[in-house]
Amino acid sequence: MSSSAEVDSRPVLIAYDGSSQAKGAIVEAGRVLGGGRRAIVLTVREPIESFVFAGMGGGTTLDPATVSAMQESAHNEATAVAEEGAGLAREAGFAGEARVEVAPSPWQAIVAAADELDAGVIAIGSRGRTGLPKVLLGSVASAVAQHSRRSVLIVHPEATAS
Repeated sequence: MSSSAEVDSRPVLIAYDGSSQAKGAIVEAGRVLGGGRRAIVLTVREPIESFVFAGMGGGTTLDPATVSAMQESAHNEATAVAEEGAGLAREAGFAGEARVEVAPSPWQAIVAAADELDAGVIAIGSRGRTGLPKVLLGSVASAVAQHSRRSVLIVHPEATAS
């Protein structure tokens, strides 16, 4: 079993999408886990491979230059979101670093990054969906908690309401 000093030396992985829930998770993680630790703020964006648009005249595929421009724009936007989160992490007392991953499944990217970084804990905000919306839309936080072998701090909307 790990000693507490060993756990504290490992980084915190904070899943961040720019939402108010993600912002609350950073604040709560800073409060619960204490400052000074390294925190990697991870933003996951979906891959953009190609798009097919269907119209009255049939379908058409975007040219590679347009797809490339869309990929660059998506990367720049995701980087800005991750940098915003890293800034919030620094304000919460962490040594915050931004990171962007491209993956079709956010929860899988979060779990993989936590394993790669040997994160001591994953912090993630929950949207608080229940019932049918949760069944239909799923929950990234629930999937991370279910599939990760690391500790997961799930911050619920009620925890960050002041």
